[in-house]
Amino acid sequence: MCHFPDDTYAEANADEVLLSPDDMHDEADIITSATALHEIHDESDAPDTSTTVGETLANCDELRSPVHPTVTPEIHPRNTRSTSSLKLWPLAVLVFYNVSGGPFGIEPSIRAAGNFYAILGFLVFPLVWAVPEALVAAELGSAFQDPSAGVAWVEEAFGENMGGLCGCLGWVSGATDNAIYPSLFLEYVTSVVGWDKEDFRGWTSFMLTSAITILLAFLNFTGLEIVGNASLIVCFIAMSPFVFMTIIGAPRIVPSRWFQLPEQSDNVDELFDDSFQISAGPLPLLSLAGIQIRPYLNNLFWSLNSFDGVASFAAETTCVRTTYPKGIFLGLVLSIICYIVPLLVALGATDYKQSEWVDGHLGAVAVDIGGHWLGVWTIFAAGISNLAVFEAELSADSFQLMGMAERGYLPKIFQKRSRYGTPTIGIILGTLVIIVFSCANFGQLLELLNANYAIAVLLEYAAFVKLRLCHKDLQRPYRIPIPDWAAFLLALPPTVGILAIFLVSNWYVYLFSIGAVLFSLVLHKLGAASKQRGWFTYETKSETIPYNLSPTIDLSKVDETESNLLPVSNPRMKDYDYKNEELAVIQVQEENKIT
Repeated sequence: MCHFPDDTYAEANADEVLLSPDDMHDEADIITSATALHEIHDESDAPDTSTTVGETLANCDELRSPVHPTVTPEIHPRNTRSTSSLKLWPLAVLVFYNVSGGPFGIEPSIRAAGNFYAILGFLVFPLVWAVPEALVAAELGSAFQDPSAGVAWVEEAFGENMGGLCGCLGWVSGATDNAIYPSLFLEYVTSVVGWDKEDFRGWTSFMLTSAITILLAFLNFTGLEIVGNASLIVCFIAMSPFVFMTIIGAPRIVPSRWFQLPEQSDNVDELFDDSFQISAGPLPLLSLAGIQIRPYLNNLFWSLNSFDGVASFAAETTCVRTTYPKGIFLGLVLSIICYIVPLLVALGATDYKQSEWVDGHLGAVAVDIGGHWLGVWTIFAAGISNLAVFEAELSADSFQLMGMAERGYLPKIFQKRSRYGTPTIGIILGTLVIIVFSCANFGQLLELLNANYAIAVLLEYAAFVKLRLCHKDLQRPYRIPIPDWAAFLLALPPTVGILAIFLVSNWYVYLFSIGAVLFSLVLHKLGAASKQRGWFTYETKSETIPYNLSPTIDLSKVDETESNLLPVSNPRMKDYDYKNEELAVIQVQEENKIT
């Protein structure tokens, strides 16, 4: 048996080490394997069964039969993968809930811009924000297959400091975003039942949202597969009232209502009474053709992003080359449809004033179209949907922290998985942050999280462009079908849209963003000091080894040309000096021999 201590790689005493199915990674490159320093024995009496890298990769589609587990090695944590659990539809629904979760929360876009521009926004802005981000997440997520997602992309493109900044900002925005959903559910309840919203402020709101958060965190702790499979059922339940709303409301639709322009008003207080949302920034609160630009753009951006978070699950899918990108694009289509269709019905079948579209008003619309029973059903669906979005977001955030620990940004304790395969410490930390932020209202949280997420996603787009131009040999199981020079053109529209959001933001958003950046820098310095003084144990770069090496490659015969064909999860390993190190690859004996 071969043992791999934490601080070094031990010598292996056998020429072949067999891998158990629990340690296999079922993706396009079929089998995930770890490398170790190996004492090479005399092979003169044994036949040479190794193949070249090119031959192995060419036959990788054949390497799909189960293996016979005779020896189970203890491999390095960087290469420890849970059994692939996410199939196409669970992944697509997970994408749907990571990005959308249904039309819940779209009311601010109607209140800010009126019927026509709200519909136009959900038709046009997916092309600006959602589609480019989905494409980038599909390509780079399949290339790196790293739970840290954008952190790995930015680190490879711009170095550790920028990677750490991207990870910190992305995680803060994700945790802040997750604090929205329990409170948004309470908004829907009070809107339909008719309770006074003031009764659900302060400690009452804090206790309710805290209890909901802890309960959902425990469900997330019990396993990604449970969350993914449960999301299929949740998706049908959450969208079912809108199916009935469409059937009942379709005969009542007056198409002319779709083209109603916003009410002309110079006093934004008539639409938004929150001092945070109407406070000034570098520019005064802008109104263009009756559209309140800041809440309009912020609501659309919030509704159409977070595809990059799904890249944390790339290694958890059944096939990263096919299942993963298909799941992303299927989730994209589901998200857009589930915004547009309910929006058209709600606006066309009712005649509410623009100012009446407050948070949770969609529940009142359901009562108006179908009766009290449909309103209650919509409340139930809103609760289920918001909580499912919560679960998807918490999963992505906790896996991102685990990935950052695997890359040496955080202590190794963040790599710890529960017996269900979920990142224990990441879930606990995320839950605590969500509870702290749970008392803020929807509008405030939305603007704050958008600012931090926008910075992180700008870094990811920049990394995508640089990796396309400067790392052409990076293996991409899925590749966007555009030439490398067009990468800049793909990233340009979302970048311009993000800069527009910053341009109209208020001073509170700028201060929060600056504070998050400073927090990231301080955290990086503390991490460096902790490594030097031994406060915690960290992953080191020398320990970060590739986990997508083909199982039948003899690395002693790999030349510089063929090394570029290796499936790359960590492109830094392409610079590894194979000539000066004796490497042994974990080899897998197939149930059916490959001729």
